[in-house]
Amino acid sequence: MAPHPEETADFSAFSKMRRIPLDPESVIGRELLDGFVEFDESFTGHSRIWAVVVKLIGLTAMCSKAVIDLEKQVIELRRELRSRDKA
Repeated sequence: MAPHPEETADFSAFSKMRRIPLDPESVIGRELLDGFVEFDESFTGHSRIWAVVVKLIGLTAMCSKAVIDLEKQVIELRRELRSRDKA
């Protein structure tokens, strides 16, 4: 028996995102892809509207964290370059 249309998962394309080839050194990208997929799969069977709203909030939070993590790395690299330039 097929699931009720209101209970099918949205954003199922996130499951396909794991196929995106990433550089072996990719850390934040891997965390994002895996987090998106896990988050997406955790809402299977819930009300479609509720799942969409909660997913959007959660995905926004994950992306915000990734931007902050990337900025920290950029700041660290800038400091390292400045210290090399002064030496």
